[in-house]
Amino acid sequence: MIELLNVSKSFGPSVAVDDISLTVKAAELCVLVGTSGCGKSTTLRMINRLIAHTAGQIRIDGQAIDQLDPHTLRRRIGYAIQSIGLFPHWTVARNIAVVPRLLGWPAPRIAQRVDELLHLLDLPAAEFAGKYPNQLSGGQAQRVGVARALAGDPEILLMDEPFGALDPITRDSLQNELLRIQAQLRKTIVFVTHDMDEALKLANRIVVMEKGRIVQQDTPQALLARPATAFVENLLGGQERGLKQAGLQRVAALMQPLNAPGLRVVGPALKTADSLRQALSLMLWQRCTSLPVVDEQGVQVGVLHVDSLLRGAPQ
Repeated sequence: MIELLNVSKSFGPSVAVDDISLTVKAAELCVLVGTSGCGKSTTLRMINRLIAHTAGQIRIDGQAIDQLDPHTLRRRIGYAIQSIGLFPHWTVARNIAVVPRLLGWPAPRIAQRVDELLHLLDLPAAEFAGKYPNQLSGGQAQRVGVARALAGDPEILLMDEPFGALDPITRDSLQNELLRIQAQLRKTIVFVTHDMDEALKLANRIVVMEKGRIVQQDTPQALLARPATAFVENLLGGQERGLKQAGLQRVAALMQPLNAPGLRVVGPALKTADSLRQALSLMLWQRCTSLPVVDEQGVQVGVLHVDSLLRGAPQ
């Protein structure tokens, strides 16, 4: 869906992006990570021509972007940023509708789309459609920003630190919301963050950038297992990589199913979808070596033993 071929970007004598090549597949959630100034946001903005690339070629669905009208291109690509940028004197509904209006959609279709997106992002239309941005919390405003980016039903969604200014609880909630939406809509998403935990949670593939170059790209599990350089290893948490890897694995993969009454144990219950990191933390807190595992209905379906947890899930 997105191809960058030997792309560079210079600002005068300064090279921000240095000869990078990257392919993002359809329906992939690709996360660009790295320290400040590494070129990740510049890379994102080149994809929708907010910044013109200096060298190389960028293609969207096989078409070179410099052969496309920039306004038409941007209407095909949703864009969500940290500062949100909602129009303060427009209602939530009108803010979301801005791209469909530019695309010339009929009014009934726009109204239906606004209602669909408000429902999708857990913002009931009856309560939120007529509100103004200053009447929203930070998390609600960010949801509206994501809804606006999705309004024209774009093939591609670009997200630049969209949750960076939010408190940890709201940020976690919106990350979960994004994963839920992506499971339903299957958009091609390029997401920029400096937060490695956020990258590990969201990404199908992580692209690590340093000084304008791509130094490694792979699945979260593969990056944690085999960092290519000391920089990548430190970015991934150094000696905490084991805990971060445990955060990607689910209790269901290691629990022992209940097949005999003697397997039942007492204690705080884990859920099958909890991470092994959560399980280890709870065992340390409770000073125990096994915990019951329950399904979504709260019925015990297994037991997780610390020995199984330490051996780890199969790679």
